[in-house]
Amino acid sequence: MHNSLKIAVAFLVTFGITGLAGVANAGQTASSSAATVSGISTKAPKNSSQTFTGTGDDVVTVKTVTASVLVTMTHDGVSNFSVTTKTSNDDYISLLANEIGPYSGTVIQELGTSIFTKEKLGLFEVSADGNWTIEIKPLSKAKKWNGKPLSGTGDLVIQVPKNTKPGNKLLMSHTGESNFAVTTYSVKGGYLDLKANEIGDYSGKSTFGKSYFIAVETQGNWTLKKK
Repeated sequence: MHNSLKIAVAFLVTFGITGLAGVANAGQTASSSAATVSGISTKAPKNSSQTFTGTGDDVVTVKTVTASVLVTMTHDGVSNFSVTTKTSNDDYISLLANEIGPYSGTVIQELGTSIFTKEKLGLFEVSADGNWTIEIKPLSKAKKWNGKPLSGTGDLVIQVPKNTKPGNKLLMSHTGESNFAVTTYSVKGGYLDLKANEIGDYSGKSTFGKSYFIAVETQGNWTLKKK
């Protein structure tokens, strides 16, 4: 799981089924097409689809992204793997991944939707000893949850079931030694609430009807249930 610094930063500024790897091609692509998210039409932010690959430590220049996006990352090495996002001026934005060994997961990079966050994504700073991929995708590409019990391992972002009411409860469970965090976001990817933030095994519940995306961040096994 991302370290405690990641969680602290996520709580104040922003905030990420078994790893969904972004199968990357060399170079990058960009798209600004319109997308439909569970019946709500949203325009994908400019340059919200880009893919990068590499080996070892590197700094990647991104075609500037100004709105919240999904970021899917993979790593096949055995040492530390970290991905830090920065502005084009090299100003720190957030720590998206910080794990030892192989990694595969999807998180949200919040941009331009909070009074705390006005940065424009311009750089990825990668620390790795193996091969890695980074894929930027619009929020509409998040896994759609049908409301049935959902289980997985590792970081994942899901779309809240359509017509979820404010009174609905989110039942969360986790097994593993890593940190377990569950964060909710608005339809535009703006931070809403931290529903769980524990180390080790966990079981609990919270409301989640006002949210549109749920980000699960852990390297352990987890289950979400809608009640």
